[in-house]
Amino acid sequence: MNEIAYLLFDLDDTLYTDASGLFMEVGTRIEGWTAEALGISLTEARGIRRRYYNDYGTTMAGLLREHPEVNIDAYLDYVHDIDVSRYLAPNAELAAMLASLPRPKVIFTNSVHDWADRVTLQLGIRDHFEAIFDVRAVGYCSKPDPRAYAWVLERLGLPGNACVMLDDQVSYLSGAAKAGMTTILVRRGGQSTNGIDYAVDGILEAAPVLARLLAN
Repeated sequence: MNEIAYLLFDLDDTLYTDASGLFMEVGTRIEGWTAEALGISLTEARGIRRRYYNDYGTTMAGLLREHPEVNIDAYLDYVHDIDVSRYLAPNAELAAMLASLPRPKVIFTNSVHDWADRVTLQLGIRDHFEAIFDVRAVGYCSKPDPRAYAWVLERLGLPGNACVMLDDQVSYLSGAAKAGMTTILVRRGGQSTNGIDYAVDGILEAAPVLARLLAN
């Protein structure tokens, strides 16, 4: 394995948890926008959201595949139009953990740049990330689309085995593993499986795992 050169962090449900309630509001906005755009009920929109997630990885990817007529930028803007300060506060422990990791760090997210910027600023950790790779930057090829990982690695100028990816979604980490990355699942009760090298209950618990990886 190459020496680890970069650490890639997912954003939502990884650097903060869904216990904040923030992502619940995002979900409500996803379903509301989908219902209005497609002219269906909220119940139908919830079903579509679940199916698109299972089939394509994200609601956005499903809309692009099955409803190319919709304005996907309008969708992305609407679902992320939330005051994150109502849900999140600065996280000094997380900031200290990130500061302790002696490698460059980037955000790799299926959300949009402005959202990632606002969330990390609110958490007090924005300065620890040198770049944000959002879904628009990768041509709307959201994780776990192999093209998203290929684009990020090309932008970094690195092979996959020089990177560690931390994410809360098994399917997204499976895509990272296929791209050659070392993977860490950040999810309470998660387990190491095929494509998942390590599993921790929360982002702070990833610190010792990362320290060992970076010491090699």
